[in-house]
Parts: sequence; structure tokens; C-alpha cells
Amino acid sequence: MSNKPTTVAVATYATKAAADSDYEAIRSVKSGGQLDHLAVAVVTKGKDGKLDIDRHDSTAKHLAWGGGILGAAATVVFAPLGLVFLGPLVTNTAVYAGAGGLVGHFWHNIPKDDVHKMGELLASGEYGVIVVAVNPAGTDVGALLANAQSTQVVDGVYDTEGALDDAFVAADN
Repeated sequence: MSNKPTTVAVATYATKAAADSDYEAIRSVKSGGQLDHLAVAVVTKGKDGKLDIDRHDSTAKHLAWGGGILGAAATVVFAPLGLVFLGPLVTNTAVYAGAGGLVGHFWHNIPKDDVHKMGELLASGEYGVIVVAVNPAGTDVGALLANAQSTQVVDGVYDTEGALDDAFVAADN
């Protein structure tokens, strides 16, 4: 797994229907076999200004891994959202270690300028989509976010330290 590239993308939308449409477009690519693993979420902003994950999906065989990779990316991009999402998933020390490894992986491998742009983008919109696609194999994830007002896509995030492999091991225990 560690030699496979990962794409992390964030997009904002004028309507929830537009966000939901792109969410489904991303999910359909995985069902077509064009990605190894996928974690995707629709994010909405409440009346209080807080971001919440409205719906999410993962193709990982273990829910903890799928939620962990999505939560880790969200933690790096917009910490309050990611931490709230990760909290219920961290049920034991092995999962905690795996989640921590994933957060560290994204923090160290996504350029900081992109991290800041992604966070600002999510905070600025009413609706958003977060995508983590492992080994997109030529799939242009950004093009699948066709209904977005704004996008920030980072391709080629490699797992040189084996954080994804460690998370899979933790999820299996």
C-alpha cells in the first residue's frame, strides 16, 4: 500500500443537492473499480457556523479504517470537524495509534499551503465534499467534482512511512 499515491480533495457548493451529486459521482468511480480505496463525505454548515459531516462512505473492508482515513484527513484540513468525527472511532489503543499515524501521514505529506487552502475553503462554504482516494490510477478526482464552486485537490500524496499499512494492521486487531 505504501507505494500507492493518494489524492485528497475538498470542494464547496452552493447547494446540498450539488454536493450530493458530486458525492455520488465519486462513489460511482469506486464501484467501477477505478480506485483501490475511497473515503468521501458531504459536509454541511449549521446555523451556528459549525461544520458537520452530513453523510459519509468508505470502501474499506473495516469501517474503522474508512472512518479513520477520512477523519485523519479532515483533522489535518479542519481540525474541529476531524476530531469530532474520529472520536467515536477510537475504541482502543491500536485504533488510536493507527488514527494518529494517519493524521501524521497527512500532516507531513500534504503541502502546508494546500492544507491551509483546504481549511479555508471548507470554512467558507455552506456545503462541501471531502475525498480521500487511494491509488486513483489515472482518475481525475477534481474533474468528478463538476458541480463545485471551488476545489482544492492534492494528487500524489505518498505514504513513505507506511501509515496506511499500519492503520490496516490496527483495524485488523
